Amino acid sequence: MGRAILILLCSVIFTLTPMNKHLYLSGHSEDWTAFFLQYKLLIQDGKYELASKALNNRRTELENYLESLSPQKEEIGKELLQSVLTGKQAANSADADRLYVFIETVNPTSYLENINNLVFNYKKSLDADSYLTDEELQNEWEKVVPSLLTYYSYEQLIPIGEQLSQLSDGDSYQIRETMAVELDQLPEALPALSGEALLWTVLLIGGTILITLAYVAVRKYQAIATVKGSFKRENS
Repeated sequence: MGRAILILLCSVIFTLTPMNKHLYLSGHSEDWTAFFLQYKLLIQDGKYELASKALNNRRTELENYLESLSPQKEEIGKELLQSVLTGKQAANSADADRLYVFIETVNPTSYLENINNLVFNYKKSLDADSYLTDEELQNEWEKVVPSLLTYYSYEQLIPIGEQLSQLSDGDSYQIRETMAVELDQLPEALPALSGEALLWTVLLIGGTILITLAYVAVRKYQAIATVKGSFKRENS
């Protein structure tokens, strides 16, 4: 009986594993890294007109990519794109950074890993030996917030923003420690089961339980029948 139950449980595990693994691999993927690195270099060199022209040349392509994402990601991505397209020259670099981080983060093949890395890397930047100034910490946070909002809610991120706003007024070291604690309280990004996947999970687990109970009942019935048969033979 133990071997039969083990085989059934292994079957469930192997059935569910690919299901979970590919839940977030849907959608289209494109590498925009090289393009945004070139765009940022043009901005840094003061070649704003050339940078704007390069972005407009690929605007439709980028919008089509954003439309392939979930509605929430599409909305955030298009807001970031609009900021870059309409922003002033001085702000273009920061806007481009936010859009670049967003595009890199929502890559369907590594989305959840990227979210976790954003949280981990920002927490690391709070260490005393990171040598980042309060202003640089603020800039880094503004760069990653749009991407984090594709997974976390505003309410979950507000405590960190509130601590950042106090950096210039209070104990920087103590505030950084508090922010690190707040980041630790953010739940790890994990794949969520879709409705269909959840249904199949319930059916598989429920079916396994029923089969196991039926197997145990049959074996119990056979054992009782064997005992009764032996008892009748002894009394005959």
